[in-house]
Amino acid sequence: MSGWKLSRRIAALAPSSTAAAGRKAKALAASGVDVVDLSIGEPDFPTPDFVSRAGVRAIETGKTRYTDVSGEATLRDAIAAKYAREQGAKASRENVIVTAGAKQAVFNVCQALFDEGDAVALFSPYWVSFPEMVRLTGAAPAFVPTEIADGWHPTAAALERHAPSATRGVILNSPNNPTGAVVAADELERIVDWCAARGAWLVYDETYDRFLYEGRHHASAAALRPRYERIAVTGAASKTWAMTGWRLGWVLGPPDLVAAIGAYQSHTTSNASSISQAAALEALTDIESTASAVDGMLARYEARRRLMVDGLSRIRGVRCPSPEGAFYAFADFSALYERLGVAGSAAMCDRLLADAHVATVPGDAFGDDACVRFSFAADEARVTEGVRRVADWVAKA
Repeated sequence: MSGWKLSRRIAALAPSSTAAAGRKAKALAASGVDVVDLSIGEPDFPTPDFVSRAGVRAIETGKTRYTDVSGEATLRDAIAAKYAREQGAKASRENVIVTAGAKQAVFNVCQALFDEGDAVALFSPYWVSFPEMVRLTGAAPAFVPTEIADGWHPTAAALERHAPSATRGVILNSPNNPTGAVVAADELERIVDWCAARGAWLVYDETYDRFLYEGRHHASAAALRPRYERIAVTGAASKTWAMTGWRLGWVLGPPDLVAAIGAYQSHTTSNASSISQAAALEALTDIESTASAVDGMLARYEARRRLMVDGLSRIRGVRCPSPEGAFYAFADFSALYERLGVAGSAAMCDRLLADAHVATVPGDAFGDDACVRFSFAADEARVTEGVRRVADWVAKA
């Protein structure tokens, strides 16, 4: 292209590998190939009916206009009440802003807090968009490794060893995408103490907070805000109520931060969809229906998790720890790379799609080139078929 150029920040931006994997899978399927898509990061369940009906009512009753930039007051009250009810956190509507999904929530927090020259610590493996969100502020991501042998658990000790002394912020995702690792309550306290000793912000993304296995409980940084104020918690309706397309998330934080994000949001997207807000309000306030819907999804995810982890673990040379939360298995295929003639996780995923017709996401997108991410947000039959295809291809290759 001549006569114009992209801005430096956009020209340097890495596209989303998860979105790219989905596009490749759809393109191959459109050519007539039966593709088992285990790349997708969204529930395969429909939005619960009681939530959808609330959205329909919003349309029918004319709730289709602008709302407050920060979100409807009743919804912000309901989000604050969620944290009070589930975590014992003290919060009010002044602590909450509603966003167009959790991705925008984390992005807006980064825009409000980080500047050129700042260092922001990210536990690795990390969600694919975190480093790019940090770079778009002018700050630099500082990667803090976690280990497969330890279940990829984030620790304050790892921050102490690897994060710069002048770290401005720490971004932590629990349950983690892609590993499924869940931070323990006592370790979360140590991480908060590490941040407090340096005056660093903790950005705590808990998008998958309702999907934990084997009786685990979610520890939210929201409960620690009286202990340390510089905590921003982000969440969403997308996974809990299978509302990915509704684009509804939030930030819970100090009122001054929430107000600053509101000012920023007023010049970018303005308010989240009024219809989505009405549906989310119903989801958050009908606690009994939510419990029934979430418990049903969680039981299915748990069954799929066993199928996937057991199947992948039976492939000789593959290590596949059982995820503690979310709906992904992050399997180490690196012992097979040389035999299969692949140079890394991206090439491995290309071969799995081309030869086994199974769509996955390369681990290098998440900071670990040894691994491949498999989503079990697909029905049991497709999970079983996908794992069978991978096992058969590896055995024959």
